[in-house]
Amino acid sequence: MAQPMSSASLQRILVATDFSPHADRAFEWAAALARRFSAQLELVTSVFVMPFAPGPPGIGIPADFTRGLREGAERRLAELAARAAGLRVTTTVLHEDPSSGICALAREHRADLLALGTRGRAGLAHVLLGSVAERTARLAPCPVLTLHADVSPPKPLKRLLVPTDFSDAARAAGELARRLLEPGGSLVFAHAIPLVLAADVPLPDPRSEAWARAEFEKLVPALGGVSAELDLRFGAADGAVLDAAAEHAADAIVMGTQGRTGLAHVWLGSVAERVIRRSPLPVFSVKPA
Repeated sequence: MAQPMSSASLQRILVATDFSPHADRAFEWAAALARRFSAQLELVTSVFVMPFAPGPPGIGIPADFTRGLREGAERRLAELAARAAGLRVTTTVLHEDPSSGICALAREHRADLLALGTRGRAGLAHVLLGSVAERTARLAPCPVLTLHADVSPPKPLKRLLVPTDFSDAARAAGELARRLLEPGGSLVFAHAIPLVLAADVPLPDPRSEAWARAEFEKLVPALGGVSAELDLRFGAADGAVLDAAAEHAADAIVMGTQGRTGLAHVWLGSVAERVIRRSPLPVFSVKPA
């Protein structure tokens, strides 16, 4: 179960890094949020060594090798921490699979937000290698911020796009967006309606549109006076989200995810993961509490 975000602010932000340009941009955004909310920043990396088939007795990975990896990681974390002048910063080096270790640390330390970069692989590379960022977003016990290296440097979150299907996960995203939004900012709730076929011609379903407008009116009172509008789109959800974010000049996307695992994830995938993979904006994802 996901930990709810603090009602007052972010208090502890965990930043997972592999020291790549993607991770550096995640660090920059996390540090900016830590300054805004006076949060503690925890920097974490993993020196996980993939186990291989067992060799002859007494043959294994030399201790000097793993010790060298750890010492190198500690030096690089210290250099990164020095860039967060004025912030409370701690560092951790893990020795386990990055996704599992990061999520376990976030749970143990009760992180309010986990930030990490993503390379956004597609096609065969994604099938074979997967994505640490996407797995972490799926399994993390707290909201997750993911972004690519070419995302803009940190800026005020004045306009946030919130994809919604009016589920519990979408409501959690709306609450997170409200808390992240700068004073005087606004929210855009984007809802995608699948097209129905009539004589092989895709047509919008007016019943779905009326239902979506009614559901949006129900959620407005819970926003506490924050300016909000509904953007209705017809077609695939991930494409609709990215198109709406571009047209509304959003500063970031805040969306819910069901956190599917196992066979359900293999067959159904996740709109959130597809958006994470393709988005030119920071993406905050959260599971329902």
